[in-house]
Amino acid sequence: MFASATLNFDDKIVYLQVLEGNTIAIADKNQNFYLINGTSMEQELHLTLKHSYTHPEKKNISFSPDGKYLAYSEKEQSVVRVIDIKAQKLHHSFPTQLNIIETLCFDPSSSYIVAGSLTGRVFLWNLFSTGQVSRLSSFPEYSASLVRSKINYVSAACFSSSGELVATAGYGGSIVITNIHNEVSPKRITPNRIRINTLCFLNDSFLCSGNIEGGLDIINLRKAQVHKHYQTSLGDINTMCLSNSGRYLFIAGHGHQISLLDLEDEKIIENEYLRLPSKITNITMTQEDSLIVACENGNIHFFTLCPEELLQLHLNTSSYPKCFKLLQEFPLLLESPLINELNEAWQETLDDAIYQVQEAEFKKAEALLNKFANIPSKTRIINEFQGLITHYARFKTAVSHENFAMAYSMADHVPLLQKTQAYQNMEDLWDKVFLKAQAYVIREKTHMLFKLLEPFSRVTSKLCFIQVLLHQPEMFLEFMHHINDHSYEKIFSITRQFPCLEQISSYQQVIESSNDLFIKFTQHIYSGDYELAELEYESLQYISYLKEDLRTLTKLLTLAKKLEIFYQDNNLLEAFTLIDEHPELQGLTLTTQIEKIWNSKMKEAERAALLGHTKKIKLILSDLITLHSRAQKVGMLLRLSYITQMKFLVIKEHFTLIKAAVQRYISLFGFDTELNNLLLKLQKSKNVHIELNAEQEHRRPRGLWLVQTKGKVPDSIIPKQRQLHDTL
Repeated sequence: MFASATLNFDDKIVYLQVLEGNTIAIADKNQNFYLINGTSMEQELHLTLKHSYTHPEKKNISFSPDGKYLAYSEKEQSVVRVIDIKAQKLHHSFPTQLNIIETLCFDPSSSYIVAGSLTGRVFLWNLFSTGQVSRLSSFPEYSASLVRSKINYVSAACFSSSGELVATAGYGGSIVITNIHNEVSPKRITPNRIRINTLCFLNDSFLCSGNIEGGLDIINLRKAQVHKHYQTSLGDINTMCLSNSGRYLFIAGHGHQISLLDLEDEKIIENEYLRLPSKITNITMTQEDSLIVACENGNIHFFTLCPEELLQLHLNTSSYPKCFKLLQEFPLLLESPLINELNEAWQETLDDAIYQVQEAEFKKAEALLNKFANIPSKTRIINEFQGLITHYARFKTAVSHENFAMAYSMADHVPLLQKTQAYQNMEDLWDKVFLKAQAYVIREKTHMLFKLLEPFSRVTSKLCFIQVLLHQPEMFLEFMHHINDHSYEKIFSITRQFPCLEQISSYQQVIESSNDLFIKFTQHIYSGDYELAELEYESLQYISYLKEDLRTLTKLLTLAKKLEIFYQDNNLLEAFTLIDEHPELQGLTLTTQIEKIWNSKMKEAERAALLGHTKKIKLILSDLITLHSRAQKVGMLLRLSYITQMKFLVIKEHFTLIKAAVQRYISLFGFDTELNNLLLKLQKSKNVHIELNAEQEHRRPRGLWLVQTKGKVPDSIIPKQRQLHDTL
């Protein structure tokens, strides 16, 4: 495969991403940042930021998806800068104290930034506010088998397409999945103890991680475990991207090759799908499924992965071998609507060739199939076609002489015979005989069955039907009666004894209708149509093969109705408690609606926290401040509001009040990183040192504040008597 276009830059490319509007963001090792129009390939922006930390092995550069902002870290200054690209000026600086940031990632809305530090901490910042919104997680998770190391890191971060979930990877080869809006029960998954350098959400249910030893893990997020592991020859996997359909994943390491994984078939199609002359640093995908590959030599290559125009040309000229060769080279074409046209062309050709055999026009038949000669996927059928030519005349004779045992046996050995008109005539005759036999049973004329069924009596596939009709006609009548009444339990009891009855069209219609009913039952639960769901349950409860699935959905229906009552009563505290205790509720339309209320409150509370307005946070949240399952998120906002209040005291140089505020803060939350950073800054900028004893420096679990305070927190971190004393 050859590149359709190439851009040349002077240094190693360390960042590459496609933004909204088909804009391509690029950064090189020499601190140059570019925006390129993906359609015209013209340069729209070039910035040189000499203080930026553009390390080739770090991910500490990020453009916002809307293309308006650029975030980068400054190693020497322990700060992250955000540049307003259009104005070409500083939008905001996020001081990071002793936490050197090595991983940065914008959320899809371009409103939040996740930052991973060399100390293993993961922070969430609001782009349009002045401070940290939350500390999401920390690496590593210490245990008896994993002791604290002097080396730490956060090696990768990425958001789900919805922007609700963020995945981060760090020390110990572990991954943490967090909902940034509620921070309820973050999931920590450790596929192995190998460093992970890249992450990619496949959807809201599955995540892919790539490690430094060439291991690729597909992780089921609902089960919090590895769904499938692939071992590649890529070495250190450091970049990957998903096709727009979500079926294919492109993976690359620090070498020259790109591997292609088919997520639907769960197999690596090509270990070396593409090979580049220079080592690969980054890959990304345009909305038109063009793959963009950045290399160490400064080149950026563009590859067209879905050349539909070329496939259409081959179809128009009936160049079918070229079509299939193109599909092998460009697997993404398998998702093109043109595939239906290609499949129809093959089916029409095969049907026409079979017709020519029936007309004894063997050469015409072979000529037709030659259009698809040397196509690997068609070789088996074409090879079997010779058997059709050889045996058709004998098969037709057997059918015409009602030697059905021989005819069915031949059709089993030469499957293409089943596509002939003679075979269809034989099946039509059986259908008529079987229907007539049922009428005889109903009219109690069983003595006429032997003569009627005799031509098919030695056909293995019909033997079960014949035995039932001849020897147990009453049971057959009972079976048909249950079919008409939809008596599922009795129907399945009989088919377990006589499996052949499952082939009867009326039985298959029952199964199809029950499956449709189950789908509707599921849909009505998720959409909130509970009355309809209950009616459908009445019919489904006796279907044995659906019992396990039905039990799960019935439990969900009960929970959903309970959630509806809480919502209608405006009892949000109980509603969120129920949602957090039962993750299966997350897919409900009602849950989505309720979570939007929470997200709205969180955004409003974030703004209040960054202004130090604790009282407003309490008004916004009301009794939700006592929601135990989300205590960490709420606690972070309260901490932030109190820290902001103390920053105001620092600005006013009310150092006596600060000491009292620190002590009160510790009584509420214990000692934490946020307070530590404030005290370090106070000492450095104001030369004020606040002495704390060992007990005061004790760190508590971040959700413990709610247990101790029961949600009764002060509006101000400054004790009232201190405020009064200061006023006097």
